Amino acid sequence: MMNSEKGGRALDLDVALAHVDGDWQFLAELSAMFLQDYPRLMEEAHDSIQQKDHASLERAAHTLKGRLAFFGIHKLRERILELEMMGRNKDMTLAAQTLADVEAEMDPILPEFESLIREYGK
Repeated sequence: MMNSEKGGRALDLDVALAHVDGDWQFLAELSAMFLQDYPRLMEEAHDSIQQKDHASLERAAHTLKGRLAFFGIHKLRERILELEMMGRNKDMTLAAQTLADVEAEMDPILPEFESLIREYGK
């Protein structure tokens, strides 16, 4: 059973469980929704950088930042906030590299969502 202590995890289960009143099954459902939405959000961010669509980058980064905050993943918050601000400030000079950094940092975190789904999903 997964405990709520961090133990090297990126997900802060105490924070996430507080958002769902301790309902592990609901948390597993939200984890599945995150895993479903994450590729779309990353694709939106990539496309917006390629097309120099500042508003789309700001929106995708803002959405991703909020989803990660829900799960207590504060480690990436600053990097994603940088992306959001790049869109807002219409300066994408470092956007592609920042997005690549975010993806690299997310790769080892994604299995934590899968683990929640396996343990507590229907």
